[in-house]
Amino acid sequence: MSDKKWVAGWGAACDTICMNHTEYFKDQTFRYVIYPTVDGTALRLHFSNRFNTEATTITRATVAVRTEGSSVDAATLTKITFGGAESLTMPAGGEHFVSDEIAFAFSAGQEFSVSLYFADLTQNMTGHSNNGHYIKKYYSRGDHTGSADIPLESWGENGPYCFLHTIDFATDATKDVKAIVAFGDSITAQPWPDCLARRLGTLGISDRTVVRKGIGGNRILRDYIHRFKKHWGPAGILRFEREVVQEGVDRVFVLHGINDLIHPGVNNKFCPMSELPTAEEMIENGYKKYIEIAHRHGIKIYLATILPCPRCMNDDGVREKTRLTVNEWIRTQTLAEGVIDFEAAVWDPTDHQQIFAEYDSGDHLHPSLAGAQKMADSIPEEFLR
Repeated sequence: MSDKKWVAGWGAACDTICMNHTEYFKDQTFRYVIYPTVDGTALRLHFSNRFNTEATTITRATVAVRTEGSSVDAATLTKITFGGAESLTMPAGGEHFVSDEIAFAFSAGQEFSVSLYFADLTQNMTGHSNNGHYIKKYYSRGDHTGSADIPLESWGENGPYCFLHTIDFATDATKDVKAIVAFGDSITAQPWPDCLARRLGTLGISDRTVVRKGIGGNRILRDYIHRFKKHWGPAGILRFEREVVQEGVDRVFVLHGINDLIHPGVNNKFCPMSELPTAEEMIENGYKKYIEIAHRHGIKIYLATILPCPRCMNDDGVREKTRLTVNEWIRTQTLAEGVIDFEAAVWDPTDHQQIFAEYDSGDHLHPSLAGAQKMADSIPEEFLR
């Protein structure tokens, strides 16, 4: 019997990169900070070129323990290889590329950084952009995969994770580590999964990882075909299985549906009012399909209530009626393993149609860091064990 167990330990959704990033880059190093919630002895990195129409070559890649900012401990720099080679070429549209097993020891809470270098002109189409207090990504011109410090060309929380979408950790088999997938839209692409990851440490839970699979703008039932909006991702029902069925995953927390309600608009050529779903459509064609897929793979599923948003009051409040109907069904259904009442966690106690001011980022849709922490803290502890 093996003394180690592989489990997904980190993730980002596989998506089309938005047009406000460069369409191509060259001679570029990307350095991504990873926060592990468990101890590990080795890594496997998963890449995709799914949305690229051209081949992509990762020229060189390394991993190292992070010290501070964009810097790493040079003594820990370790090459990432692919079939024994230091480079990986992925054909256009290719998926499921996995690195060799990379011996690299780390402890829970000890951040490490993955550095990827692209020497050639590279189409920037496959990856994911998100942001938040704990999300750190750094960029530099030239090859700095072997450097402790990199001269920053730019830095931004909203930059993309390019091609990298999942990292597996080799963990102690006797601990039987399992992964939690956080699935949803921009609210999940932002800090609450990071807050949850850190809450695990405060609770002394050392056998759980948190894998984020949220896409900003994402909807349950429909996606976008126009390039200008394509970064809002494939419909949830089309991507759920691919994103959730990862190594060692035994449960998924789903917060999804607000964009199905607030995106459709009168004279909106990208998303007309005809795309506004009913509560029945969201339940029957969305949530129930999530439950069926999860259970088919032996994965527990926990549904979260949709957060308040004043935009749901538009057009005579039809969206708000749908949101409330969906939330009532989520609270009372018995198909899923549990309910996470995110709505009640962040609503204004004097007005349930609004997010409490302290928990509002300011756009009345996305939670602040305090709101994200409140959401993470509201998840029943038994759902984490």
